[in-house]
Amino acid sequence: MSLETKTGVELLLDYLDVCNTALEEHRHALPYKPLILAYDRIFANRQVGVDIYGEHPDDVETTLTIRLREGFFERVPDSAAHPSFHMKLKRQYMEDVVAHRKEYIQHPEKLDWDWMKSRMGLKPHHGPAHGADMRPPEKEAYPPPAKGANMRPRSAR
Repeated sequence: MSLETKTGVELLLDYLDVCNTALEEHRHALPYKPLILAYDRIFANRQVGVDIYGEHPDDVETTLTIRLREGFFERVPDSAAHPSFHMKLKRQYMEDVVAHRKEYIQHPEKLDWDWMKSRMGLKPHHGPAHGADMRPPEKEAYPPPAKGANMRPRSAR
């Protein structure tokens, strides 16, 4: 079955499988271990409603409820669904993740974890990563004083 013909529910379950596999393989790695533990503590028994959309965020294809239990994402049955908050995932993004599952499992930082980070009070990341700017600040040019002694060294005059 091609990704385009999968239902939103099937696609989301495949996407969650990639997320779960990535979490399992990197569970003890430094950036993910504290994140998983914090999420488990903060969101114990809280559910997330996931709206899957096509081209426009207002055109929701389907909605599903998930939760993180014991470090793994799982679907909540519709009869027991009471989401604490909702997030939206673009169908094209999930198709890309599922189509390139090995890459996303090897490099889980490429997955979109912003929704989870923002709920924990961490700053979400929207856009390309930028490294630290370690260059010294540029020197400011100060104008000479209108009156009085010019205290700048001769080399800067």
